[in-house]
Amino acid sequence: MRDPALSLIAISGIDPTEPVMVEVPLVLNNTTFTASLELAGYRLGYAERYVQGKQAELVEHSAALRRVFDTLRQAGAQWVAVDVQRDSDSGQAGREIDELVAGLRLDALVSNDPNAGFHNACRSGYPSVCETLEDGSKVWFYGARWAGDRLTALLRAYRDLRPKVLSEPTPDGE
Repeated sequence: MRDPALSLIAISGIDPTEPVMVEVPLVLNNTTFTASLELAGYRLGYAERYVQGKQAELVEHSAALRRVFDTLRQAGAQWVAVDVQRDSDSGQAGREIDELVAGLRLDALVSNDPNAGFHNACRSGYPSVCETLEDGSKVWFYGARWAGDRLTALLRAYRDLRPKVLSEPTPDGE
């Protein structure tokens, strides 16, 4: 043990009998103070327009869904507007999900409208998860066949990050 230690001292160029010439300041670990974005790098598609044939209509998003968008954006997710086929059959909806996810490099598609074509893809085995919002509506997260656990992780992150609705006490104290 003594020989390797002496060899390392000799290589370092420091003589242990002399005072150290340069003092190295301590480096603080400030990673605990740095905000980490839980969903950094996630790309989420949302329906901007419903398309049927040559007709397109803009999608009106509820206030509750806009809060979902804001919550996930603050966690680092990037939102990408997509055109969605309305009322497509399950096979076509599945192909649409695959094409959008692959073409736009999306991690998931998000919608609160069960009439959107994405919802039909659930019947043919495409992964989806949903969460009930404070107004009673639901937000759906859809993924391509190869999504794996990414949808579950996304839903878990949303549940952890969403603003908690505090219930006010009733007059009888409950």
